[in-house]
Amino acid sequence: MLIVKIELHSAVTGQVTTIAAGKIVNTGTGSPSQGNYRIELRDAAGRQWKAGHIEGFPRKRLLAWDLLYRALGRLVGHRNPTPDSLAFCDLPAERQQQPTQGASHENASAQSEGHPQAP
Repeated sequence: MLIVKIELHSAVTGQVTTIAAGKIVNTGTGSPSQGNYRIELRDAAGRQWKAGHIEGFPRKRLLAWDLLYRALGRLVGHRNPTPDSLAFCDLPAERQQQPTQGASHENASAQSEGHPQAP
C-alpha cells in the first residue's frame, strides 16, 4: 500500500497539518509485471473525496510517481485549465486572462533551459 499525504508546515508555529491524504492499494489481481490498484483520496477531515481503480499498470517498468500521476489523472483529471489546454477555450472570456509578467518570465526561463513542456 502506498500512502500519499499533503501536509501544511507552518513557518510561523511549526505546526504540521495534514490537509489531504490518499491510498493506493494493490488489489492482488494483477500479474507480476502488471498491477491493478484501488485508489482513495480523502480530504482534511478524512472523508473520502474520490475513489477509483488503475488496471494494467506496468509496475516493473514505471515508478511509484508514474502510478500516482495516473491515479490523479483518473480521479481528478484536468480541474485547473491553462491557456494551452483545450478546457481553457471553454472558459468565459473574462476568465481567460493574459499571463502575468512573472508567468511569462517563468516560461522564458523554462524555454531557455530546454524544458520539454515549455511553450
